[in-house]
Formats: sequence, C-alpha cells, structure tokens
Amino acid sequence: MPAEQANSDQLHALLRNARWDAFREAVREIDPADLADIIEDLPSEQRENVFRILDPETASDVVAELDTPYVDAVVGDLHSSEIAELAGHMAPDDAADLIAELDREQSAEVLAAMGPEGRREVTGLLGYGEDTAGGLMTSEVLALPRSATVADAERLTNDRTLSDPVFNIFVIDPADGTLLGCVALPELVAADPHTPLERLMNREVVFATTDEDQQEVARRFRRYDLWVMPVVDAAHRLVGRITVDDVIDVLHEEADEDLARMVGAPDLEEEEESLLGIARLRLPWLLITMVAGLLNSVVISTLMRMTRIESLAVFVPAILAMGGNTGMQSSAICVRGIALDEHKYGRILTIVSREIRVGICLGLVCGSLTGVIVWAILSFVAAGAVSRPPAALGLVVGAAMASAMAFASTFGAVVPILLHRAKVDPAVASGPFITTSNDLSATLIYFLICALLLGLH
Repeated sequence: MPAEQANSDQLHALLRNARWDAFREAVREIDPADLADIIEDLPSEQRENVFRILDPETASDVVAELDTPYVDAVVGDLHSSEIAELAGHMAPDDAADLIAELDREQSAEVLAAMGPEGRREVTGLLGYGEDTAGGLMTSEVLALPRSATVADAERLTNDRTLSDPVFNIFVIDPADGTLLGCVALPELVAADPHTPLERLMNREVVFATTDEDQQEVARRFRRYDLWVMPVVDAAHRLVGRITVDDVIDVLHEEADEDLARMVGAPDLEEEEESLLGIARLRLPWLLITMVAGLLNSVVISTLMRMTRIESLAVFVPAILAMGGNTGMQSSAICVRGIALDEHKYGRILTIVSREIRVGICLGLVCGSLTGVIVWAILSFVAAGAVSRPPAALGLVVGAAMASAMAFASTFGAVVPILLHRAKVDPAVASGPFITTSNDLSATLIYFLICALLLGLH
C-alpha cells in the first residue's frame, strides 16, 4: 500500500475514534502536501475542525499546499489575528498569496496584526500583479557585495534559514544593490575561503523583471534548465528570487487554463465546484455552439433546396467529422508551439506551413479512399438508388472531403497565430470556435463542389 494511502487510512481511523492527541502526533510525521490532500477529501464541517487541531507551523505548511477553494474554507472562520499567526510561519510569497485571497478589510486587519518585518515583506509582494514575476517571487534571498569572500558566504548560509532551498549566493553592487552575478553553492564548497566572490561569480545570469509575465518566466526556466531565477526591479536591483517549485505550479495553472478554454469549460479555470456555478460558466460556450449548429443546419437546408441533391446529404456527417478532427489537430499543434514560445524563433511559421501541407496530404489520401468507398457502395449496394453515375458522385464526395480537410488544417493552423497577434489567448481557437467554424466551412465546401462538378442547381 502506498505511504500516502496508509497515512490517509490512519488519520481517518483516528478521526473516527476522536483520538485527537494521537492525531496531532501522527500529522507531524506526514508531509504537508499529503496532509493537504487528506484534508481536502474530508467533509467541510470535519475539515474545519481538523484544521483547528493543527499547531500553527503545521497549519501554515498545509495552507501553502491547499487549492484555493479549500484555503477559503479553512481560514474563512478564523480571526484576523489567527490568520496573521499562520502568515508569520509561512514564506513571504505564500503569506502574500494567502492574504491576497482575503477581502480588503480583513487583509488590512491581518497585515496590522503581523510583525513589522513580515508586514513589510508581504506588503511589498502584494504590490505586484498576480501573474507577474513579482507576484511569483519570494523576497528571501542570500546576497553579498562583490568584495565578500567565500568564508563570508559560508557564514551567511549558516546564519540564515530560508523557507525555500538555497542553490546559490547572489552578488550585488554594495552601492545600489544591482545584481552583478551569482555563485553556485558547489563552487563555494570547493573554493578557498579567502577567495572573493567577484572572482567566482557567473556574470551571465538569467533573470526576470518584476513586471514580467509568469508564463515567460516559466518558459525560460524550461529553456535553461534552471532551479532558481533572481528577480530585479526597473533599476536592476535584486528584489527576490523564484524557485522551480513555484514554476511547476505556474505550469499546472496554465495547463488547466488552456484545457478549460480548449474544451469550453471555464469552470476548470475558475475552480468552480457548485452545480449552478459550473452550469453558468459552461452555458455561454454551449449556446454559441448551439447557434452555430443551427446556422449550419439552415445552410444545409437552403443549399439542398437550391441544388436538389438530397441524396448526397447522407455524406455530410463524415465530411464534417474529418474536417473537424483535422482542424483540431492542427490547432492543437500550433497552440502548443505558441505556448512554448516558438514564435519568437520563427519555428511557428514552419509549424504552420507543415500543418497545411500535412492537411493537404491527409485530405488527398482520405478523399481518395472515400471516393472509392462511395463509388463501391453506390455501384454494388445501392445500385439504382441515385440518378447520377456512381463514379461522379464518388468523385464529388472524395473531392469535398479532401478540400474540407485541407481548409480545416489551414484554418486550424492560422487562426491561433492571428489570435495571438491580437493579444487573445490562442487556446480559445481549439474549442467550440474552431469546431463550429470548420463544420460551417466544410458544409459550404461540400455543396459548392456538388454544384460545380455535378451542375446541380
């Protein structure tokens, strides 16, 4: 049995038997992330009671691991002074995230109840945008002037205790605090104690600015395989650092956000749980899809009256399905390319060009096979059921499918680029928007080819 499941079963047994002292002892041996999962699985009334049993230090670690809706549930009934005590045990960035979830009046009360140093650090972080490097960073850093030695750095690491792991020492200009470089801890261990940090430091430091978008920060963590990144202000003064655990959270949030937009389920992004709330958020996307579907039906009905090709309407679903799938594939590939920042290096245009060619190739293959299958069905299975030669009808359906797939691939590849240029999240191009657009275009393409090749009008 996995350790997490064993811990969960043990705690549930202690709770059922109201063995509170044993419960307090047990939670000290459990990782805060596992304890947070256990608390999230409890009924709401029991969740609040369990949280109050925890000592402040353990409670603060658990709060840092809870998802946002559960944070509101467990701290909602706490007094401002109790929340301030929790925040005092947390890393500055986690404390800022907690206080940011409170209303303005309560957040002011919590800040007033905190100690001067903690209040100063948290207030500084609250001034940055939620989705920026400043909002993501912690103000806890180990920094020394360029004249400091390896021995000074070793004393600093021994004297300071930080909430997040330390990977390096930052070197700053003592005059204005600007970032000059950094020294990795392994280099400190191997160097002579009297060596100045200036001689050891790496001057080519990958850094972020406080107003930089968190997605850009995450991309550079991935590109350069970083564990930590310093954050500087507009004057290049060192103000904080971002560690890889925070970036993993960002990637998780961005993935959830893109998934929510791609499938038209914004309740995933909003972390909505109530039935009515979920319905309210999903309904607009479904209404858009419904209206587009009805419009498509009207177009099909109108064109059928104009061209008198009722018998060919039976192939419409197959063409719509193939066009929709092809467009979704191309759109997903291009959205991924944009998310990985490949547009900056010209690769995204190569991806678009490739997806268009792939769509044409797939369209020719599938269209040819479809044409042969339609000809065979009309010749041997439904012989005499149509007034046109089976070969001509097979050619029409095959050509329509090839054209629809080629267009859908082009549309699915180009639209995300256009949306990105317009400062709109391209993930929305992969959901109901791209599907309904492809359905409508495929229908028009099909009946246009029918009219052109068969002369039905």
